[in-house]
Amino acid sequence: MKSPAQNHFPHFIIENGLKWLYNPVLKKRFRDRPEERVRLAWLEYLLHQTDVKKSRIGFENPVKIPQAKNDLRADIIIYDDTMKPSILIECKAENVRLNTTAAEQAARYNQAIGAEYLVLTNGVEDLWFQCNDEGTYPVSSRFNHYGNFGADKMADYWKNRGFLKSSENPELTEFITDLLNKFWNDQMIGNRRYLAFQGSIDGLPMSHYYKIIEINDQTKLAVTIAGSGSSGQYLLAIRNEDGAATGMISVDLEMILSNENPAITIYSKGNTEVRDADMESLFSYKSKKGYLKKLPETLLNFFD
Repeated sequence: MKSPAQNHFPHFIIENGLKWLYNPVLKKRFRDRPEERVRLAWLEYLLHQTDVKKSRIGFENPVKIPQAKNDLRADIIIYDDTMKPSILIECKAENVRLNTTAAEQAARYNQAIGAEYLVLTNGVEDLWFQCNDEGTYPVSSRFNHYGNFGADKMADYWKNRGFLKSSENPELTEFITDLLNKFWNDQMIGNRRYLAFQGSIDGLPMSHYYKIIEINDQTKLAVTIAGSGSSGQYLLAIRNEDGAATGMISVDLEMILSNENPAITIYSKGNTEVRDADMESLFSYKSKKGYLKKLPETLLNFFD
């Protein structure tokens, strides 16, 4: 089943120029690793869309498994009101397939923990199982799920997740907050994925969550909106042809909002080019109900 964690993003903090993940329950920072991003996205889901109490969530509990040289650690354990393990959640990176091997590993963990339910997740897909003396059986989610999580999230939510920069310009903050709420609430179709890059181009915040839009069988477009701290505020689009990145567009949203140009930089085939743009041509802004729907087509046209 599709993971409800797809609608949530982990909390990030920047310290001494380094990007860290932040666990709001433990009040502790962690290295920015794929499995940790999935685990903390799941934590966001538990806190915002279920009735699970903070005090009933355990992290990285030691697990002793026969024949294992070292103690292993369970990702997330949900305890019932008697503090008995109720649900074990094992988190894999987004790009890890949930296959038999992964399920068997999680089941071995649960032999030591003894939870009634087991969840195997990569943050994109979830597999639920019920475990008893007779065996392990597929089941549906056992959480009380509370509908859609905040179609209109506040600016601080997006700032804490690396999408919105800190700014003294209220017009910029209002515009980007509205843009993010529409972008991530399916006004623009696409699958969410985290893309990690070694290094960056011109200091742009490229490693981030993107929407992956399938244009055709050969072409995909990855789009995100990024900004943190006092850095710039950008819309980034990466074109992929037959599995290889062939170009990137950077849109300076502060310049777009203030009608300054050139606001667009195109990186393609080893060359860099700048272009002019305005709010209406980029977003069809006058069409408030669906002003992002034509954005992928508009962005692709800049590559031509």
